[in-house]
Amino acid sequence: MDVGSFVQENRRWLIGCAVGVVVWLIAGAVVEAMVKPVWLSPQKVGALQGKIYGKEALAAATVERDALAALRTSLQEELTFRLDKRFELDGKGAHDMYAYQIGLEVKQAIVGAASERMVQCNEAGIAWEIPTTPDDTRGMLFGLSVLEQLTQRLFAAHDAVRQSTPEAIGLRAITALKLDARRGQRGTVRPVRPGEIDLRQRMQQEQVSFTVQADEATLLRWLESFRQPGATLVVDSWQIQQPTRRGEPCTAKGIVLGIQWKEAAPAPEQDQ
Repeated sequence: MDVGSFVQENRRWLIGCAVGVVVWLIAGAVVEAMVKPVWLSPQKVGALQGKIYGKEALAAATVERDALAALRTSLQEELTFRLDKRFELDGKGAHDMYAYQIGLEVKQAIVGAASERMVQCNEAGIAWEIPTTPDDTRGMLFGLSVLEQLTQRLFAAHDAVRQSTPEAIGLRAITALKLDARRGQRGTVRPVRPGEIDLRQRMQQEQVSFTVQADEATLLRWLESFRQPGATLVVDSWQIQQPTRRGEPCTAKGIVLGIQWKEAAPAPEQDQ
């Protein structure tokens, strides 16, 4: 068999082999370019280091770091919620008895303030879970402080609106105030993977959900009062339902948070 006949009979196979050789050569060149070490002269290394880690870049990075640290401190100061001594557990005796006492005081104050203003108040809707451990009680006291601030500002908004416009509806009803249990944030801090952050190591927060009926002016004043130094209420959700009939109050539902920042743990010492 001559070469011409062989090529004619096996042309497709030969073409496949040729394509395979070309692909293999290209792939080999690509892999070699990827894994082949690149040797830099000391002059080039020095030039690169000078460009990336020069004094000017270090100074700029330091300034940016300090600015971010100041911004973080300012933000934490703006959002932090400081507790009155009345809502701290230490030195107050049995945790369960103190939780019951403070809870009763807060509920009675809300119901009394609502009654003075002829505001409907569903006392059964003011609720929280009974704490079973000192840690749960501390969380409950924190939440009760948030609840007290929330309702005090609501009544203050009502009073301001009615004082400026006596015919205004103001606050009509308090349907529900619930201190939501957040035991998941009070438990043992779990180990974290490198690069992961467990928020429980950085902050503690308690939340209160609410449903109230009031006119728009009262709700707006109430919302504006949430931002106060040392006692900021962070809005997690806020929903307004317009009334179905003219002259009726709106229904507001939402969740607010109180946040406390924990002291940062000292950085571990590194071996020299």
